[in-house]
Amino acid sequence: MQGFEGTVVGLKYNGGLALASDSRATARYLVRSKKVQKIFKIQDNIGVAVSGLTGDAQRLVDMMTSESNLYKIREEKSIPPKSLARLTANIFHSQRMFPYIASLILAGVGEEGPKLYFLDPAGGQLEEERFASAGTGSSVAYGVLEQNYEENMNSKDALKLAAQSIQQAIERDAATGDSVVVAKVNGEGFEEVSEDKVKKFLK
Repeated sequence: MQGFEGTVVGLKYNGGLALASDSRATARYLVRSKKVQKIFKIQDNIGVAVSGLTGDAQRLVDMMTSESNLYKIREEKSIPPKSLARLTANIFHSQRMFPYIASLILAGVGEEGPKLYFLDPAGGQLEEERFASAGTGSSVAYGVLEQNYEENMNSKDALKLAAQSIQQAIERDAATGDSVVVAKVNGEGFEEVSEDKVKKFLK
């Protein structure tokens, strides 16, 4: 897992998806940055959370955004989350000899409803029914999610759980730290949650 930075999570709720991350970037024992972006809007109905080397993460997000825009121009509609997940898995797979050092959680809402995918550097693509986590603190985050996740959660409870799982990872994992960032994706689009709301989730 060397090179992976921090922790990201994604989970489904009734009608949408929650994404959360920390904001720390590390290099061995050095904290390189306390304000690294790890959650990105790809298009109105799709967001991603990326854990990995910052350069690789940004390159992947740029390619996903470009491919989504090309699809929209060609097809005159937004790319389905499943199609973008497959396309991104193919990008990973094509580089497996010189892999991107990143894992990615894709959250999107399409005609089939909310979809959540985990993608790894080898090109693996897993559709998750409840939640997913990646990064150095993922085992801690998974523990929180396993214990507290409920089917058909509402938006507020899901966003709170996503934030709390990252907070627990911050407390237990040295490479995860600083701020908790939360976003949601639903039928109305992608929206990042305000810092004040996140702070209330963590009280």
